[in-house]
Amino acid sequence: MCQYSVIVLNFGHSVLNSLDDYTRAAAEIYRHYRQGQNVVAVTSAQSDQTDILLAEARNIGPEGQAKNLPELLQLGERRSAALLALALERIGAPAFVRQARDLGLTGRGSYMDAELTGLNTDQLLADLKAHDIVVMPGFVAIGEKDRPVLLGQGGADLTALYVADKLGVEAVLLKDVDGVYDRDPRQSGTAPLRYEHISYNDAAVKAAPLIAPKALAFAKANNMTFRLGRPGLPRFTKIGDKTGPLSPAPKVKKLRVAMLGCGIVGGGVFRQIEANPQHFDLVKIMVRNVDKYIDQGYAPSLLTTSAKDLFDAKPDIFIDVSGPIDPALKMTEDMLKAGVHVVSANKQAIAAGGQDLIDLATKHNVKLLFSSAAGGGMPVLEMCLREAGRITRVEALLNGTTNYMLGEMDKGKSYAEALKEAQDKGFAEADPTADVGGADAAAKIRLIALLAFGEQLTLNDIPRETIENFAPNEPPKGIMKRVATVWRDKNGFSATLELRDLSPNNFIAQADGEEAHAIFEFSDGDEYRIRGKGAGRWPTTASVMADMFDISAVYLN
Repeated sequence: MCQYSVIVLNFGHSVLNSLDDYTRAAAEIYRHYRQGQNVVAVTSAQSDQTDILLAEARNIGPEGQAKNLPELLQLGERRSAALLALALERIGAPAFVRQARDLGLTGRGSYMDAELTGLNTDQLLADLKAHDIVVMPGFVAIGEKDRPVLLGQGGADLTALYVADKLGVEAVLLKDVDGVYDRDPRQSGTAPLRYEHISYNDAAVKAAPLIAPKALAFAKANNMTFRLGRPGLPRFTKIGDKTGPLSPAPKVKKLRVAMLGCGIVGGGVFRQIEANPQHFDLVKIMVRNVDKYIDQGYAPSLLTTSAKDLFDAKPDIFIDVSGPIDPALKMTEDMLKAGVHVVSANKQAIAAGGQDLIDLATKHNVKLLFSSAAGGGMPVLEMCLREAGRITRVEALLNGTTNYMLGEMDKGKSYAEALKEAQDKGFAEADPTADVGGADAAAKIRLIALLAFGEQLTLNDIPRETIENFAPNEPPKGIMKRVATVWRDKNGFSATLELRDLSPNNFIAQADGEEAHAIFEFSDGDEYRIRGKGAGRWPTTASVMADMFDISAVYLN
């Protein structure tokens, strides 16, 4: 049995039709990861990949059952696993690809329709502890004489259920529908009705195209409950020992979105909103220079320099991906007062508003979400909210830009060279003062102090060391990092941002490039470590979109 929270997600071939689908799959994994769950992601081959490989085999291979056919056909699932890991890496979520042989996933029987017989759970748990997210191909196991064997139709479903059963955790099968219906919801006619719960026997009839019979039989034989749903929608059908009543499917409300800022992160958010038209409608973007964005291909009707235009667009959600406190703080306050949900990546404005902003959102019964304001792809603020009251100490790298720069300087580059590289890669702004001087990290420290400890700090309350023109007199003995520390002990509450020469074995020191690591210590003696990318367009975009989907879930009815 697993000693920490783990979930197994299976991505069926119906939700992996294109490269864009891997981005959506990565976002689904990240939504679970930021809720404190380590994830085993099991992949199917992309759409028609297996059919393409079979056609190649028929052209060159022997007739009948070929012993080496599984070597070829498993490439579809392995390709999907690698692509999904790459998509996760882009958004800053830690991911590690493991193959069936690595994990001791064994099978016996026919080369094309084997039964699963074993899994090295100790190895898988060690991988989850070391990497948080493990991606593995479904459909394939290692059979007799060390040859790959395939698991038959729907083998990836079976892989996911088998792994979840051996770990003693929940499995979710992700398809292109949000549950099991009384008839195909894509057919014309009256609206179909949906099952919240359905038995194994009824699912064998009503969900026959969705769940492989072999996988369903395994779940029934092991009295294993699992869920079936669609990426991006927090609703599922639970499949187990009983069938519940039918009900109309909840509808998704398309939410109107207004955005302040459209720089590096804003551009990423724009693209992801455009990729989710069933959920969001971007109605207005406020920028400083309209002509600049028209030249980049943005529709003129979408752009404005006026805050009034943003309010007149009557948004359901206001996104702040700007940098300065003004006018962002005042606009955030006014949007909350107007009953508009706010998603903010602006750590300076949120830190300046502090508890007053949180209270304002509560007063007007709207959501104020700002997970992207600290940590990038590392869900540090979610951990603070989830574990508030038992956290005694947080140590973290809160600025991916300076972590990247210190790493490059450790390789022999000058401060100026490291800064230019960070700017060229989109980690650092044209004016890097907030990053290198520590104001950016200090704003994030203020958010951690508020959410985890209930303490309201000012920038002047936080001693901070700059890395501007950093050039140590002698090389560090270990690895130089600028570490944010927030803690409460018998002497009271404290926070610092300081340069430290850390042992290479230190978890914080092991963050490479723009990566970020954090260690949380708890009052009961427990310790929890999280990781991700702390800078860049896509990690921050992923956090913004996860907040957006959390708000979207409120409108399911």
